[in-house]
This record gives sequence, C-alpha cells and structure tokens, in this order.
Amino acid sequence: TVYYYQCGMSSPTDMSPMRSFRMQAAVLSDDSPTVIGFIADMGVVNSQDTVNSLTKATEMPEHGLQLLVHAGDISYADSHKPTANNSHIWLEFMTALENVTSQIPYMSCPGNHEAEFDFAAYLNWLPMPFARKKLPSIFWHSFDFAGVHFTMFSTEHDFFNDSAQHAWIRSDLATANANRRAVPWLVVVGHRPLYCSSLVEISRCDDEAPEYRAQIEDLLHEHHVDAYINGHNHQYERSFPVYRKMPTSTDYRDPTATVYIVNGAAGNVHPNDPSYLPSGLAPWRAAHGSGFETSWLKMTAVNSTLLMFEAIHSSDGKSIDAFNITRTQLLL
Repeated sequence: TVYYYQCGMSSPTDMSPMRSFRMQAAVLSDDSPTVIGFIADMGVVNSQDTVNSLTKATEMPEHGLQLLVHAGDISYADSHKPTANNSHIWLEFMTALENVTSQIPYMSCPGNHEAEFDFAAYLNWLPMPFARKKLPSIFWHSFDFAGVHFTMFSTEHDFFNDSAQHAWIRSDLATANANRRAVPWLVVVGHRPLYCSSLVEISRCDDEAPEYRAQIEDLLHEHHVDAYINGHNHQYERSFPVYRKMPTSTDYRDPTATVYIVNGAAGNVHPNDPSYLPSGLAPWRAAHGSGFETSWLKMTAVNSTLLMFEAIHSSDGKSIDAFNITRTQLLL
C-alpha cells in the first residue's frame, strides 16, 4: 500500500510537495527482500554524492531502499561556529536528505558530534522510539524491521559492565536471539568501532577499541550477533567473523562470530582516511576501501539464510566491496 501526504499549513500555498511512502511487510519473505542503507559521519559538506546516491537507491522501481540507518555524527553542526547558533546546519542537512527520509524510515544513534549543547539538537530532530518501550534512556533503542532486529546503542554514554545501558543491551540481545524464527537476523549499530585498523586514527584502534571490546564483545558473541556496524573513522573496512582478535573463519558460511564493519565515509568537513595497518598487523581484517571517495553501505536480507552486503562508491554507484553471510540452519 502506498500512502500520499503533504505537510504544512492549511493554505495550499503553504504546503510541501506531495510525498509518498510504502508500508513495509512486517516479516521477511523469499519474494520480497529487505533492502537497508547505512551511513555514518555525514555532514553538509562533501556529502552531495552520497545524498544523490541514496536518493537514486531509494527511488529504484524494484528493490529500492526501505530503511536508512545513521550510526552517529549527523550534520557536523558543531564544526560550524561551535558554541554559537548553528541550528541552520541541522536544517540544511535534513533538507538535503528530504527526498530519502520523506519516503522511508530514518533511524539513528548518537555520535560524538551530537554531544554539543548536551545532545539538544539530536534529541529535538531525531527522537527515537524509546518511550513506547519504557527504556531507561532516550539515547538507545531497538526495533524489528522486516526480518532484521536492530539494537541501536550509544557509545557516547556509559555502556560498560554494570551500567544501565549494558544491562539493557544484554537483555535486548537475549530477547532478539530467542526470536530468530520470527526475525532471523541480528544487527547491532553504534558509533565507535570495536575493530579498526586506521593508521591516522591509530589510538582509536589500539587503545579505545580494545577497551570497548572488553566490555561488550562477549555479549555480541554470546548472542550470535550477525554484524556490528559503526562509523567514527572516516573510511570503510570489514572483518572476517572474529572473536577476541582471532578470525573464526575466512568465509561467511555459517559464521560462529560477529562481522565488524566500519562505515564512516559518507562525507563531512574532514577528509576521508585512506590509511590502514598492513594486513599482517590486522589478521582479522578481510577488506578495506582506498582513496578519499565517499561511500555508503547497503544490506539486503534476502531470506532467513542469506544476508548480503555491498559498500558503494557515492559518486558512480560502483561496488567497493561485497560479501554475503549465509546460514544453512537457523540459530537457536
């Protein structure tokens, strides 16, 4: 079913253009794959190619994007006259994405660039569905979308052991993992990486990421999370299925560990990062991008046994990287 709508005042001259959205199926079916876009670290500068590419992907007549997920660092308003009134940057950013977000849901979690003014702009622009589920915080939430469960947590708030957020993550993953027959795929989204290999941001990878893994990696492993997707580093890379820095396999058939994807190259005021540790120093890494071009990630849940990923160059739509997670049996 397609719904048509306009926003604005009662006067026809004060109304928005006619917009539309399509109701999505609640469950995953073999004849209707679920197509989801992921971005992170996207602002109003150096992002037009990504906006154009996402718009084109959303408006495809078949298998277009049905959901857009933003893993933090939204608009980079704090990089434009910080401490001053930079609210127009948020407006500019949201207006740029309007052709996408007027047609499909747009879900998010916060990044470090939303912390300005105590996250006020983020909370006003993007109130996520925490109240309905009576969550202990407005900064984390979860939802099911046509065969995929999303656990969206905040790396900008305490998620270490014994924190309220850690307890919520544990509970949410346990519930989702027990519901695999109805919702077969489980994806966790946060802003900061748990695995990364940037040379430019080496402290994030050698100092911060191990600290984060010590707090949360066991939870992801215990509940068979299929993928953890983040931003923060302005580049693309993905891991093999990995646990405690050791690849459990070099393919993605019936993986026994989580795949970690850095997807922070959508474009912002800072240039993208083309630097990576040599492969011998990151044996868990399976692939990475190159150069300064912007990109975004597409995930397609084909059915309960096939989850497809493709990293896409924003400027020309070409594939940077692609891989598939396949399962021959349902996780229980």
